[in-house]
Amino acid sequence: MSLPPLERTAEESACAEALRALRSRSGLSLKELAAQTPYSKSSWERYLNGKTHPPRAAVVALCRLARQPPAHPLALWERAETVRNRPPRPVVVAPVPELAAVPVPVPVREEPPRPEPRNRRPARRHARTAAVLAAALLCTAWLVMAGPWRPESADADAPVSSEPEFACYGQRCTGQDVIATRCGMHPDMVSTHRPEPGLRIDLRYEAGCGAGWARVWGQNIGDVFTVSAAGGAPQTLTVPDEYATGIRLHTPMVATDSPEALRVCVSLAPGDSRQQCYPAAPPSP
Repeated sequence: MSLPPLERTAEESACAEALRALRSRSGLSLKELAAQTPYSKSSWERYLNGKTHPPRAAVVALCRLARQPPAHPLALWERAETVRNRPPRPVVVAPVPELAAVPVPVPVREEPPRPEPRNRRPARRHARTAAVLAAALLCTAWLVMAGPWRPESADADAPVSSEPEFACYGQRCTGQDVIATRCGMHPDMVSTHRPEPGLRIDLRYEAGCGAGWARVWGQNIGDVFTVSAAGGAPQTLTVPDEYATGIRLHTPMVATDSPEALRVCVSLAPGDSRQQCYPAAPPSP
């Protein structure tokens, strides 16, 4: 059962975005997806737009058609599935306390104060002495822990690695998807280009993968984007249909040791034979 748009979780949105990237990588239309899988064209439209959470087999089938490893898309699918199946928290209504009857005050006969035992004062002196000794012990322990003779290695924190685990490096990344390989988690921005109003192209680079790619926004059906680097095979992204517009798309990656070697060329929708190419440059404001 599909969720209303307002109830879509962040995990489901991430899963749908990964599916759209895979469909773009495969170059197949919705009709071709329906012909090569057990799922209809309308079902694929709901899966790709996040209207319906797809079955696991649909994710596997799309990875196979896109020739991409299914590990990362399936991990996103598992997270979305877990959140969907999580039971809602029960609403606990606090009971309203009943008003108790006000007790009627009962007169109490006052008794004269009892004389303090004679041995009370020595007990107090012993308690004060014990408190002073305890404070002295705490100060001594603190001095031992914080004193200048404490080795510096005791204050050193063990380094915690925050580097993501990439699925490829260098030539092994050529032609691969940035989402499936996790190379697109925290890349560097190389340059930004705007061939026409509404269209934006970002050249991006991940040193941990030794590869770069182009990210595009505002594309139209039929637009072609090709990213290349010296000594590497160019990688091309073609916008197949309306479902690949209005979202961010990525070209396949191309291996390079230097982000300055990246270059992207654009051929706009059919009818315009001009090709515009942009080399890497400092990001535009």
